[in-house]
Amino acid sequence: MKLLLIAPADVDMAGQEGKQLHHLSLAIIAALAAPDFDEVEIVEEHHTTLDLDTRADLVGITMMTCQAPRGYWLADHFRRRGIPTIAGGSHASFMVEECLQHFDSVVAGEVEPVWAALVADFKKGQMAPSYRAAKLPDLRNLPMPRKDLFRGKTTLNAGIIQTSRGCPLGCCYCTVTTLYGREYRTRPVEAVVEEIRRYPSKAFLIVDDNVFFSHAYARQLFEALIPLKIKWFSQASLELAARDRSLLKLAARSGCVGLFVGIESLDQDTLNSAHKKFNHVSRYEERLAALRRAGLTVVGAFMFGFDRDTPATFDRVYDFAIRNRLATITPGIVTPLPGTALYRTMESANLILDRDWRHYSCEVLVSRHPTMSRAEIHEHYDALSRRFYSWRSIAARFSGNLRHPLFYLGINLANRSRIYSLASTESMLAPVVSAG
Repeated sequence: MKLLLIAPADVDMAGQEGKQLHHLSLAIIAALAAPDFDEVEIVEEHHTTLDLDTRADLVGITMMTCQAPRGYWLADHFRRRGIPTIAGGSHASFMVEECLQHFDSVVAGEVEPVWAALVADFKKGQMAPSYRAAKLPDLRNLPMPRKDLFRGKTTLNAGIIQTSRGCPLGCCYCTVTTLYGREYRTRPVEAVVEEIRRYPSKAFLIVDDNVFFSHAYARQLFEALIPLKIKWFSQASLELAARDRSLLKLAARSGCVGLFVGIESLDQDTLNSAHKKFNHVSRYEERLAALRRAGLTVVGAFMFGFDRDTPATFDRVYDFAIRNRLATITPGIVTPLPGTALYRTMESANLILDRDWRHYSCEVLVSRHPTMSRAEIHEHYDALSRRFYSWRSIAARFSGNLRHPLFYLGINLANRSRIYSLASTESMLAPVVSAG
């Protein structure tokens, strides 16, 4: 039997082929499937072209919300060919009934505990409409992912690795806590080391949502990474990462070149209302300076479209990013993703204006803002991105990123190329929806 695993393209793949990260979840499913399937194929549409006529006995499709329309189309296509389909990923986990209009079955949540039952039912031709684990899986039992099945060119290739799941923090706009639970679970460090050795690479992205959440585990992990002589990048809470200077130094010794940190807003009341009061605006600059002193570059994530935001918010963020020499910023627009507390709040208040899942990429305003129109927010959002990746800005921030100059220049030039080649957010939307 053949299992075909697909990660569909999102709404706008133009110019992005081969530049997206691989889907580690598909490599894990491929490992789980090995005893029951003679052949497993992974097709990620960002990396390679899907043959719509390919042979398969079962098709699995993983989707984020912005990928759902393409995922639904693919599921309908394979079902017309008589091939059973299963859905997984964050969107499927929170929109089970909607997905069942297109799929034979849905896996809600983590797949490892339910995979054996799903395959047994599939062999009998009796798959249940949905599968959801009664409890969160123990990460000590994870199989070694089949990264050898990834195809296409990418800067990180097999260098995607996960050491933990779960987040107790519960930010209102984030799906992680709902999807993976509040319990912070970790993999054995020896399993992480074995995976790095099995798929050798000089650079790794640790895709944990908060690699510094447990300082005891982080210390053990970083110590184990030192002999491997790798370079790595990950995500972390600014407060949790910066409060232990010795741990920051250990991270740098282990090969950490930088961290993606969720700054989100420069307004404390906004952070408090988003259930992110553990971020302290008054300590931002002190914490960022600690990361720089440890030799780490910082990618700062900001969100726009909170109720208290005004046009001046965009200027404040730009000035802050320049002053603190952020290596890059990742701007996003507040989006009520299914499964989040924000979605439930906006749904009950009738604030959601746009139900086109293609626009749920965190780059489009899909809800009503109290003081700004969608066109106004998009105008300032696009202007901030272009201003931040101007030559003047790149030069101004360079002095704060001298520890890893090639990394700094590489990510800035790549982002500049992407930003300056894109049409404005509003013009891309114009043929599809009107500005709210």
